[in-house]
Amino acid sequence: MEEVKPRYYVDLRWYDENNRSFRAVAQTRLCESCKQKLGTETQERVPTIDPRTGRVVFEMRSVPFAQNPMTVIRGCCSKRRDYITSETPITEAIFRVFLASGNQPMEVERIREELGNYVSMGERPHNYGPELIERVIKADRYYGLREFRLGSE
Repeated sequence: MEEVKPRYYVDLRWYDENNRSFRAVAQTRLCESCKQKLGTETQERVPTIDPRTGRVVFEMRSVPFAQNPMTVIRGCCSKRRDYITSETPITEAIFRVFLASGNQPMEVERIREELGNYVSMGERPHNYGPELIERVIKADRYYGLREFRLGSE
């Protein structure tokens, strides 16, 4: 029988339980050009149910820019070369990987691969070994990094 490897994610409920704002924390990870747009309005496609047909349709609504910071980070900020660098502390780098992926639960190896997309093997200060990544996640008390369990979203 194949062993099921644990997957990890950012637990947004942890922020509520610890009287912190995930949105505020995530917005500080926006690139400079996106930070300048904070406080402005933007058009966003929002899914709604058509009352006549019962089907999901999308409508455009005006919303505050980066109301959902993960969407902005995924679409813009995470594509910049300086989003994660060799100087980025490892816990911060792991947190940023989850922001860039839309907080998809990931196994340690996948997190390691994503880190490798930003920082080459030769530049890695900690080599981002699987044991280190797992230890960092389990010791986290600041970012809400947790093991994903069904029903935990």
